[in-house]
Amino acid sequence: MARGLFVEPFYGGSHKAFLDGLVRNSTHELELLTLPEGEWRRRMRRGAQELARAAHDVAGPFDFLVASDMLDLPAFLALTRPRFDRVPVLAYFHENQMTYPRLRGTKFNSWFGQINYLTALAADTAAFNSDFHRRDFAEALRALLLQPNNWLLEDGVAAVEAKSLVLPVGVELGWIRQLERARPESLPRTILWNHRWEFDKAPELFARALRALKARGVRFRLIVAGAPGDNPSEAITGLPGEFGEETVHFGFAPTKEQYGRLLWQSDIVVSTTRHEFFGVGMVEAMAAGCVPCAPNRYNYPGLLPEALHKQLLWESEADLIARLESLLTGALPGRRELQTAAARFGWERVAPEWDRVLGRLARDDFATNRTWQGGLT
Repeated sequence: MARGLFVEPFYGGSHKAFLDGLVRNSTHELELLTLPEGEWRRRMRRGAQELARAAHDVAGPFDFLVASDMLDLPAFLALTRPRFDRVPVLAYFHENQMTYPRLRGTKFNSWFGQINYLTALAADTAAFNSDFHRRDFAEALRALLLQPNNWLLEDGVAAVEAKSLVLPVGVELGWIRQLERARPESLPRTILWNHRWEFDKAPELFARALRALKARGVRFRLIVAGAPGDNPSEAITGLPGEFGEETVHFGFAPTKEQYGRLLWQSDIVVSTTRHEFFGVGMVEAMAAGCVPCAPNRYNYPGLLPEALHKQLLWESEADLIARLESLLTGALPGRRELQTAAARFGWERVAPEWDRVLGRLARDDFATNRTWQGGLT
């Protein structure tokens, strides 16, 4: 067993759930250095400074260090030198700021993308929560290389690609199985929305699809859960007014038990998002036997059994509406197959993968990835 320090400037939401799960399930000893959930831009701009100061109070030594993508890793290492100079480092990417959707009318802030790139470059290895995310990150860097006055070095991009690997997010699934209840196989079926209510999840598209189904006379029930977020869309907040008769539940479920019961009440879980690097909410819903209806892009093809892609993954708005109508009125795929697919991301499967990589990190097996940096001297 090795001892490691996990540095997380955004200890909230899915980041917190993941990190708490890793601490509970890893065989390694993990010390946490965190800041509470807050405005994400502030965390990325100032987190390294604040956590470098707090690191003086954390007893060492450590066999490895893990930093999340919210940390400016080069700044943190510089501000804590020489303490972590010889400690192997893994950077873990939940998201990346180069392809994260932006509000209409806002410009790409290259500073946050640069933090992500330099963090990956400074680490001994960079782990991504899905293979889609790993490829998406590399493609974004390659596209940026073609832009004039970019801040990349081509061999730096190649170094990041060479040191990249995939480590899934672990998801707590046992509590969902414990809440299992019989699901009546009768019409009308229940549609679930269990995402944030903000622009990046494209709730306007979801609302349009519901309107189209109702106009066609397709009957359904509706459960809206998920967190409203800082800027909830009127497309979601207005749903009870439009679909009062169909709405079974509307609002954030404050406890796991309430949320779990909503999962088991639902038949079809819908995503209309403009991005998805992993998809914890979809995995949770599938674990409860919900049938996904999601975009045929991002990480969704990696979550679903390949044999079900044609039936469950959509390409366009018209395709979304057609597939939803079919799922609401026709035969559904086997729920057990979807639960088996979700089980791949339970901590009992994912923790051993993390332990193997952290063990390699502690042994400094990724030392050759520092060659590019050494070439600068």
